[in-house]
Amino acid sequence: MSSTLAHSDILIIGGGEAGRCAAEAARVANPEMTITLVGEEPWLPYNRPPLSKSALADPALLPKCQKRDHAFYDSHRIAVLCGRRAERIEPHERVAQLADGKLLPWHRLILATGSRPRHLPLPPATAKRVHYLRTRDDAARLGSALEAGGSVGVIGAGFIGLEVAATARRLGCAVTVFERAPAVLARVLPANLASDIETAHAEQGVTIHKGVDVSVEETTAPSFALSATELASGRQWTERFDTLLIAIGVVPNVELAAEAGIATQDGIVVDASGRTSAADVFAAGEVTNHPVAGSDRRARYESWQVAQSQAAAVGSTAAGVVREYAELPWFWSDQYDLNIQMLGHATGEATWVFRGDRSGRAFTAFAVASSGMIEAAVSINAGRDIAGARRLMSRRLSVDLAKLVDPRCSWNTVLASKGTG
Repeated sequence: MSSTLAHSDILIIGGGEAGRCAAEAARVANPEMTITLVGEEPWLPYNRPPLSKSALADPALLPKCQKRDHAFYDSHRIAVLCGRRAERIEPHERVAQLADGKLLPWHRLILATGSRPRHLPLPPATAKRVHYLRTRDDAARLGSALEAGGSVGVIGAGFIGLEVAATARRLGCAVTVFERAPAVLARVLPANLASDIETAHAEQGVTIHKGVDVSVEETTAPSFALSATELASGRQWTERFDTLLIAIGVVPNVELAAEAGIATQDGIVVDASGRTSAADVFAAGEVTNHPVAGSDRRARYESWQVAQSQAAAVGSTAAGVVREYAELPWFWSDQYDLNIQMLGHATGEATWVFRGDRSGRAFTAFAVASSGMIEAAVSINAGRDIAGARRLMSRRLSVDLAKLVDPRCSWNTVLASKGTG
């Protein structure tokens, strides 16, 4: 028989960074509301970016990914229920049911359910042994498997796959990456920029196979047997690895919303303040499909920025102080000595121009629309350019491209210039 727990003015389902930021913003907006945060993992909310980088290389750093302790939540009167999974929500009755049958009534609900790794269909015995990387426990398990001299296979050359490849190489592992697309980072970077990242990995000894289809064979051996087929030529071969990571993207956790009749489309559909199609139900973080600042587009972004800034706007709005999320999309990655930052979104019609020393990997590429305005910027070891690009793009200014690409011109000069587009 189910029992009913204490009523919450704001109930947040999702114990990740988005849930934390929504809770803290709600508390700032309203000191009196009762706030409850429910998380499926046994841990308090923590940052995920280090899981593929520093905390993967040194598991002793995993506890430092946690930003707040129990004392913080207690002092801010945010009730945190760890290790509790929400199985159902009833927007009309304003109640959520946990896996243990207990009911949580609420006045307003924030869904910060995040995403989960996309899985490959694998033989059962093999599926239990491969690695995916999403949680703190995933990082601890993968990190313990990365031993110097061991071989690591990575399926997927997106940011997670390449960050893990870089970390594994620094730990002394032999690393091979397999990617079905014709280029690494194919979803987010044009091929000419992706080639810079690929070259950096090759220089560090990583082998990258692009344009290949792979399958993992069932085996009782400790190692993994991976069969690869080159899509263009049909050439086939098999390689064995001590450790295998699958990093082929994520799936947004929209099930709670969808089953409750809330609109979803590649994420939970929300407005700029996080409101869903159901009254007093909001969504926050990378599970959301939200309006993109500076455009007429909608998108779902898997980024730390969305987990923090968009979620904070949602938490504030749910608590009664309406805020809109209107930041340009921004993402970063660290691989070896490369700091990669991306701002905005480039269309296929944009022309790319460069500022800085590309051969020395300290440059920024700008996607320029036919109007002369900048659609996107990608910097490698040139993070200061991102601040200037953000000012330029936020103001929707066209600029003198000759000044933009000349690193001798300060950003004040660039911003004061006027394009001819």
